[in-house]
Amino acid sequence: MNAELTYHAERVIRKLPSRPGYKLVLMENSEDNIVLRDGKVEKMLRATSLSLAVNLYLDGRDGFFYTNDLRPDSVEGFIRQAYETTRLLEPDESRTLADPERYYRGGGPDLRNFDASLSERGSGDKLSLVQEIAAEAEGSDRRIISMQTRYADRQHRAHYLISNGFDGSEQSSYCTLTSIVTVEGTGGQHPMDGWGESRLFFSQMPRSGIARTALRRTLSKIGQRPAPGGRYRMILESPCAGSFLQPILSAMNGQALQQKASFLLGRLGTQVVSPLVSIVDDPLIPGTRGASLFDYDGVATQRRELFTEGCLQTYFIDTPTGRKLGMAPTTQGIHHLIMQQGGKSKEEVTAESDKAILVTDFNGGNCDPVTGDFSYGIEGFLIERGIVTQPVSGMNVTGNMLDVWKRLSQTCNDADPWEAELIPTLVFEDVAFGGC
Repeated sequence: MNAELTYHAERVIRKLPSRPGYKLVLMENSEDNIVLRDGKVEKMLRATSLSLAVNLYLDGRDGFFYTNDLRPDSVEGFIRQAYETTRLLEPDESRTLADPERYYRGGGPDLRNFDASLSERGSGDKLSLVQEIAAEAEGSDRRIISMQTRYADRQHRAHYLISNGFDGSEQSSYCTLTSIVTVEGTGGQHPMDGWGESRLFFSQMPRSGIARTALRRTLSKIGQRPAPGGRYRMILESPCAGSFLQPILSAMNGQALQQKASFLLGRLGTQVVSPLVSIVDDPLIPGTRGASLFDYDGVATQRRELFTEGCLQTYFIDTPTGRKLGMAPTTQGIHHLIMQQGGKSKEEVTAESDKAILVTDFNGGNCDPVTGDFSYGIEGFLIERGIVTQPVSGMNVTGNMLDVWKRLSQTCNDADPWEAELIPTLVFEDVAFGGC
């Protein structure tokens, strides 16, 4: 990446009146997307973008601006206009750059999270992989209505330049493969489900199993109907367990706290969920999704405990929010989240469940950020005496986030190590389910 573009923008800013503070981020993204539907290529797209994000800090004012026109003359005009716009903003003394003592200063590990070959490989190699994956299931069952197989990859490079002493670069990449299958069901239903895998490097991508798994999951949904309403053990499958954790993570956000729109306000240092909840954010593990040496503010990342045996250990507080709250800044958010796992598999906890609903997907719904009360539509399976007795849809799971998370009784051992959030299948006791 040509970092000279960032230095050119810096030289322009230094010529401005009042010499504002600044944060410059030059970003280069390269992406490939391939979609195969029913054996035919539906889309092949290769895109590369180069953009410049500019924060200007002037007398308590913070303006954010963004451009894709990086011709030197255009950048100069863009920045001068951004400066004039920033002068019109209302002052907010909390809007400052991070303390330079917190900046990343080098010496971190090689994160091994960038595949340079992604942009060098021809689209033919990637299309061949998609066709190979799709061929496993295409035409294998007469009930298949449609099958779509998708490939996507992304390379990200960025150069950061901050006026009070930060100059750094980062890069990362990932690839994903997903199959989505629709089949002929009963009673006019057309069940649909899918399966996907992600990796950091193209050479790591699985070459089998994805489409077969997607088809198997879809066929298992035939005959979906609501189960009787009531209270059940809830077995929350790993791929969607992260969605159920998101309201908790959102409630830890400093802006939500500052706006008093968080059900975790004032709960720092107290036990708020089950003692089985121990979660860390560790951005410094090489070869993992989300690994990073510094955040968007240039602040050095570190291993950080979020929950220890159910006790809330931290909030996500950036510099401006910290000033408003009178609290020390921590970090903007998570990078590579790891939840402590248990020893049993999803199959084992299912077999030992007398009356349960295995939730495999959420279909809409919401959670009140102030109270934590939630209602989500679900799909899954009814479990009776350890046996799957019917596929389930047309039901809601309801309750309060903190109350339900206190009912966590087991964590399984199946978190996907290739994801940015490693969350296993979770087991909650006595959860309310009802019809939509």
